[in-house]
Amino acid sequence: MLGKEQLYVQMSDDELIQLIKNGNEELFDIIFQRYYVLAIKTIKDFYLKSYELEDLLQEARMVFLKVIHTYDSEKGHTFGNFYKLNLKHHIFSLVRKDMAKKRRLEKNAESLEGLLEKKEHMQHYILHGKEQLPTVELLQVREKLVDYQETLSKFEQRVFLNYIHHMEVEEIADKLECDLIQVKNALDRCKRKMKHLFD
Repeated sequence: MLGKEQLYVQMSDDELIQLIKNGNEELFDIIFQRYYVLAIKTIKDFYLKSYELEDLLQEARMVFLKVIHTYDSEKGHTFGNFYKLNLKHHIFSLVRKDMAKKRRLEKNAESLEGLLEKKEHMQHYILHGKEQLPTVELLQVREKLVDYQETLSKFEQRVFLNYIHHMEVEEIADKLECDLIQVKNALDRCKRKMKHLFD
């Protein structure tokens, strides 16, 4: 007599899907294993700088669960094709977000680069008159600035970008609707991170 797990393994996709839809989500791994190779092949067609393979596999599992609950065999798709289509759409969306993030970082770096080209701005807006950054080639500066943006939290990015566009800390606090001390602390962290990057 077959054990319960062996019975599940021998079930068709449609049978397992129905059981999962009815709340038996412990069967998820059994059916996902059948499509693991498909998931890996689909993922490897794309390159996302911000994602490791494990991150993408987690995304693939999330899409798989969603597809299980939305799949309708009467609409003409096989389950495998329906999953592959949804996974591709999802990864396309991640790629678009990744590219938009890269463009945003590059644009921010160009804004900051313009200030760095002017020594009077570099001294005041980056280190607030305390120290001057080491002399480096502009190309090296630009490369480092893209990396620098990625070290900042979202709040720090907002504070820093307003600051390098000539806003005073009081104005930034008003604009971001936060306490002055939060802006000052964020700006201090930005400066420390920049000094660390260029040291």
